[in-house]
Formats: sequence, structure tokens, C-alpha cells
Amino acid sequence: MANLPVREMVLYKHGVGFFVRQGEIEGDSADLTFRKDEINDVLKSLAVFDQAGGQILGIHYDTPMDREHRLKSSSVNVSKQHALHDLIGDLQGRLVTMKFEPTPGTIEAVDGRVIGVDRTAIEHHMPQIVLLDDDGETHVYSMDMLRKFKIKDAQSEHDLSYFLDTSMTEDDRRVVNLRLSEGAHDLVVYYVAPSPTWRVSYRLVAETEEGGSTGKALLQGWGLFDNRLEEDLNNVRVTLVAGQPISFIYDLYSSTIPERKTIKEESRTTGPIEYEAEHKPKKRVDREARLFDGAMTMMSAPTTNEFFEDSDISRDLARASTKVDSEGKATGETFQYQVTAPVSVKRGESALVPIIGSDVNYERELLYNGAKLANHPVAAIRFENSTGLTLERGPVTVVEDGDYKGEAILPFTKEDNQVYLPYAVELGITIREKQKDRSASYTLSVKDSYLIFQYYQIHETRFIIENQTNQDQTVTLEVEIDRDSELFDTRPPDAETINFRRWRVSTKAQNTTEFVCSERRMAQSQSSIKSLNYADLNTYLRSKWLSNDLYFELREILDQFAEKEEQYKKIAELTRERKEIYAKQEEIRKNLGALQPTGQEAELRNRILEQLESTQNRLDEIDSEIDTAQHEITQLEAKANSMMQTLGKTAE
Repeated sequence: MANLPVREMVLYKHGVGFFVRQGEIEGDSADLTFRKDEINDVLKSLAVFDQAGGQILGIHYDTPMDREHRLKSSSVNVSKQHALHDLIGDLQGRLVTMKFEPTPGTIEAVDGRVIGVDRTAIEHHMPQIVLLDDDGETHVYSMDMLRKFKIKDAQSEHDLSYFLDTSMTEDDRRVVNLRLSEGAHDLVVYYVAPSPTWRVSYRLVAETEEGGSTGKALLQGWGLFDNRLEEDLNNVRVTLVAGQPISFIYDLYSSTIPERKTIKEESRTTGPIEYEAEHKPKKRVDREARLFDGAMTMMSAPTTNEFFEDSDISRDLARASTKVDSEGKATGETFQYQVTAPVSVKRGESALVPIIGSDVNYERELLYNGAKLANHPVAAIRFENSTGLTLERGPVTVVEDGDYKGEAILPFTKEDNQVYLPYAVELGITIREKQKDRSASYTLSVKDSYLIFQYYQIHETRFIIENQTNQDQTVTLEVEIDRDSELFDTRPPDAETINFRRWRVSTKAQNTTEFVCSERRMAQSQSSIKSLNYADLNTYLRSKWLSNDLYFELREILDQFAEKEEQYKKIAELTRERKEIYAKQEEIRKNLGALQPTGQEAELRNRILEQLESTQNRLDEIDSEIDTAQHEITQLEAKANSMMQTLGKTAE
């Protein structure tokens, strides 16, 4: 695409680029060549304009088939090894004009149709060309006599051109042809195509002020991008975009013939109508813009300038050595770094361009989060993003007072938001955490014959900070926010983000300090009033979870339950007695059956009959007492249920 070189490209973080080509051409067409993996995005986004006033008549491209498949669709298909043999063989039945040289210096021209090529004598002689002339005569010539020929069949000529054009194409390249009006054109072409994501690399050159915990720093940012195109880029305007537009691949290039129903021929019949469902595109997400997300350097900050001992690295030196030729521009959901100086990058090369160079005021902190790094805090630089720019996520090298201090990940940060750069581990401070869970502060209410208990589940984290250094230190403790809990018996945090609370805790040199963070959440349980007992009821009253009135109401209900239980016990005792009487009656009947009703046994038999009558009377009394007890139970249960329905709604 030498006639339409790239003039501008806008690179994004999600794997695409927006390209602008421009050039002046003559004629009625222009070709754009793309890689196979680019063609769907190109067809989705391609726009062409003629700044010279001409017209774009159409945009054409080959129907997508692999080369072998396309070649098979042609009537002319020749191999590389036997091109002439195959070509003449494929022209069987077609009109041609062939010129032969049977003897040196003698040319014979024959018009006719190709019968074929006789290959049977290939091992011994040249193949024979067999022609049928207009008079019906057959001519046979050796292949080596043929000097030239012309195809006189239009379809065969077209198929030969199609075969040659298709053979010339590469499987991994796709050509898009622009059909233009006649004359001169000044074309501008816009399109989106896959492109390696651009990256950013930062340097933070810091200088401390008196006291060593604050200072000023120069934040430099370099944008890295690759020239993946198959051409050199010369004086191209480059824009690097921070943010995440939605993007997807939609297969426009593939040619699909949907499968259809086969319908038998019938008079006045309409076949089924079906549409294939579309596939929904997937959104791609390739960034997580969370504070403090990323790798940390597992080392303490060096105390000597072992990396830069031959240089005096300062903010002024860094600023003077690198000119930032870029402008920042907010564009709604994204932010653009527009490189103002044209960029030239050779094919297959990559480049770094300076896009940020701003001074910031910073503070140094020791930051601890046990979920991210256990046992030790990290040394971190904290500053407000006062650059006026959106900072894209990327690695940053920290140099302070000429010394290499460590490395960090700078998160995706909007203007005026705070940045934490944890660059080294402070091994001189050890932090241990002790977790404890407990419950407290019941409240009690009554609903639908149930006791409803509400209480707090308290989670306590005790931080034990051991400062083994010779200096007093301040450690910032970071605790993730539990959205279902609230702070309890803990001072308000010194700072708070969307996901974390932070407390600054001072610790003396060679000393141990403790800090407790307690959180609580409301929980609830319930139990049936029928499971209540006097001991629990008295406990609730002493704990002031119940009002006196509700206490006495519940106690009266318990009295009903207790009386009902006594009646159940009475029924059980009467049932046991009745069973014993049944057994005794059975024994009496056995004895009675052994005695005679007359004579000496008659008197004994009468006494036994009196005993039997007495036990029967007792059975009648037992049945009556059981009926009375069951009636009493029914009455007590009805009374208890009625009392439960009229209980107060809330315990005071």
C-alpha cells in the first residue's frame, strides 16, 4: 500500500488500532492488502473518502475460500511441474489457434478444437497434441513443435486469468479493491485493525525534603508501541488511548450459505421460512483498575547508590534530558496521549515516546495489608495525580535522592486521585494478626409464637506491631471494608478508599504496639415459645431484654405449659395403673376359673368376685379421670395459644 501510506494511528489497550491512510493516485482503482486476521475488523470499519472530489464506486474483495478450494472451481487448473501439458489438457473441446514448427524455419498455423494430449508415450517421446480442424480433419503434433497458441474461447481465457490471479494470492493475505471514478484522486482511508496493545513505563525521580518523609518528584511516562505493519512508518501522528472501549470480532468475511429445507414440488406451496440466530459478541476486559493492585519488590530499599554511583540523577537532569512532545486530551470515557512530534518506526521495530513529564508532591509511608503481603509493611510513595492526565497502568522505577529504591505498579488513575506506589519491603518491622469472633448485645421480640433474638456478631483483629528499627515509625494499617459490618469500639479511620479503611499507628523504636480493629454485624435467630423454660425467662429478665409486663405474660404462658405437662404426667400415671389392673384382673379370672361355685370353695370364689368388681370400679374411675385430664389439656392449650396471640410485639 505504498500509494496510501499510514499518516495517523490511534492505539488502544484492548488490542486494536485505528489507522488513517492518505495518498494521491491516478486511475480507476486502488488495492489495500491486509492480513487474514485483520479482514473482519477492516470490513466492519472501513471508510474511504476522496478529497479531490472523485467518487468511490464500490469496495470489492474475493469471496472467502481457501486457495485450493478456489482453484478447484476453475476449469483451468495446472500444476507447476507440467504447466503446458495440464493447460492444453484442460482446454479439451475449446477453440484455439496453434502454431507449430515441424521443420526448422517452417511455421504451420492450425485453427480447431483441442481433442486432448496423448501422454502414453511420455517415457519414450514427447506427448502428442491432437487437434480437430474446421474441416473435420485430425492433426497430431509433437508437443516440442508447439511455438505458441491463442485461446479463442472467452470462458477459457477468463478461467486462465482467474487461475493465475488466484495462484498469485497468499493464503494469509486478503486484498480489498477500491473501485473509483476516472481521474486523479486524493484518498483518505480509515479503518480499525488488530494491533498489539500499547504499554506504558514510568520513572519516578524523587528528591526528599528535610525530615525525609516528604518531597518532590518528577513523574516521567514513556509509551511503548510496535510497528506490526508490513511497511515502515514515516512521520506518522501517533495517539495512545487510555481507557477501554468495547470491541469485538464480528465475522463479516466468511461467506455462508445456510442449509435449507428440501420441499417437494407442489402447486401453490410456500416453503418454511427460517433465520439463523446471531451470536452475541463478547466484551473484552483486559484491565483491573484497583488501587494497590500489582507486584511488589520483595527487598528493602538500598542505602547506597550501587546502581548509579557514577551519576547524579536529579529531577532537573531528568527533565532536561527528555522533552515530552505530547498533549493530553480527555475524551469522555477515555483519555488520549497525542504525540505532537511525528514518529518514524521501521517495519518490525518498536518505539518508546515520552508522553508524561510532571512534578508531583509526595509523602513516604509504611503501608501494611496482610492479605497482600504477610508479616511486613511495604515502603510506599503516596501522591495526588496532579499531572492533569489520566495515568494508564504500568510499571514504575523509583529513584530517590539519586538512589535506586525499588519498583512498583502504578494503577490506572484518573486526574486528582491518589496514587500509592509500594516499592520495597520494610523487614525491620514485623506485624502479626490475631483474629477473634464473639457475640454480644441481644435484643428480644415476640412474633407469631416465636421469640426473635437479635444480636451482634463481633469480629476483632488485633495487630501486634514489632518495631525492631532504631527509629520511631508510623505504620498505615489497611483493612478491607466489609459492606455488611460496621466499625465497633474502634476510632474512625484516617483515610478510606472504595475498598479499604486505613489507620496510621505510631510505634516507638525497639518497641511493640497493638491496635485493635473491631467490626460487628447484626444477626438474628428464633425459637418457639413452647421451648422456653423458667430459667431462660429469668435470664432474659435479668439481662433487661424483657419488660416486666411481657415477662409476666410469658410466665403465665409457661404456667399453662407446666400445668399441661402435669396433666400429661397424670394421664401417664393413670394409664400405667390401668395396665396393672388389667394384669391383676387376668390373674383373678384364672383363679376364679379354678374354683367350684358350691361347697367349701364357694365362699372363696365369692371373695374373688368382690375383688374383680372392685378393680372394675377403679378402671371406670381411671377412664373418667383420663377424660377429665385430656379436657383440661385442651383447655390449657387453647388458653396458652390465646395468650400467645395477644403478647406484646417488642421486648423493651
